[in-house]
Amino acid sequence: MDADLTFSSRRSPVVCLHGCVASSQSLASTVGLDVLKLGGNAADAAVAIAAALAVTEPFSTGPGGDAFCLFYNGKTGEISGINGSGRSPKAQTLDLMEGRGYTADAPPSLFDVLNVTVPGAPACWCDTVHLFGSGKLSLQGVLGGAVELAEVGFPVAEVTAHHWAKGVAALRDAGKELGGDLLLDNRAPKCGQVFRNPALAQTLKELGERGKAGFYQGRVAQAIVDVIGRHGGVMTLDDLSGHDSEVITPISTEYKGVHLWEPPPNSQGLAALLLLNILENFSVKVFL
Repeated sequence: MDADLTFSSRRSPVVCLHGCVASSQSLASTVGLDVLKLGGNAADAAVAIAAALAVTEPFSTGPGGDAFCLFYNGKTGEISGINGSGRSPKAQTLDLMEGRGYTADAPPSLFDVLNVTVPGAPACWCDTVHLFGSGKLSLQGVLGGAVELAEVGFPVAEVTAHHWAKGVAALRDAGKELGGDLLLDNRAPKCGQVFRNPALAQTLKELGERGKAGFYQGRVAQAIVDVIGRHGGVMTLDDLSGHDSEVITPISTEYKGVHLWEPPPNSQGLAALLLLNILENFSVKVFL
């Protein structure tokens, strides 16, 4: 029977008493919910989910990338943020790029090692828990759910399997050293198959136990430098150990009576706010 709904959807709104989480992957959402049940707050849960998504959706995200954080303090009303993006290696100068024949019109190929910047996500996770977390959970506790998913394994979801398979050629071309950890018998895992990633589990363990030093110094840092160097890159241990997040002041605009906040450049948040400023002058219903 048809219901007289006041909203255009086949799904009911989710209403909770004590809190809820949302992500693109149900297992990652469960990890975040578990953190809330242990006394963690939204910042703790967000980091837990981000790490869990790195395990369950590796085609989309991972600790080798960047991260940005916006945090609203419900008690003070203050909105704060973290820029967790990494920089290019210090030695990767314009002269070096031109010396290798690259120009603005002829840049390195998509998978060239010179496109790799210092990973900013792990430091951002650490700083988010330290600056905005509840203080009730250690970083090790926050990352525990993701570690378990990577160690024990998880059943690959249908949509995840589809996108994973689209990247299988690139993973094969990268060879065992770079892409092999994300393949089963040299192919992408199928829907319902249990996938384990012990290497990622170990990396997340070291990050949880040692904080930033567990990623930007020691075994993990050396492995990053070694593999990049073997493929022609110039990242050094100093590039990694010298990385740090930046605490930022978010920028904002108002759209139809609603205040919206984004991280400032170098994030793409400014583009979203400018777009909303343009749309403010039109009736959106015209485009629906």
